Amino acid sequence: MKVWLDGVTLQVADVDESKAYYLQFPGVDVEYERPGEFALLRMGAARLGLLALGPAGFHLELATDDVDGLHDDLVERGVEVLGPPEDRPWGERTFNMIDPDGNLLELGEDAG
Repeated sequence: MKVWLDGVTLQVADVDESKAYYLQFPGVDVEYERPGEFALLRMGAARLGLLALGPAGFHLELATDDVDGLHDDLVERGVEVLGPPEDRPWGERTFNMIDPDGNLLELGEDAG
């Protein structure tokens, strides 16, 4: 089982404005969106999420080839997770955790 950085989600004031800004870069495409709430942009091999949530900030998205196995392994090691893996409407199966500094980590794999 491996884990790698898949992307970053920025917490933004205006999803549509931020989306328009990042779409100015060549090769950036919208992969999924809920207008006004969330946009997932594909930037090469990585993803950039834009989320209208709380104060400005970010969270890291880590990918794995076995999200359920990773979840179970971390729980067995005594690592605190925020819940079990769930299938998400944007095509991933994910679970979340908080690092020691309070940063949100979203761990997942493509559900397809």
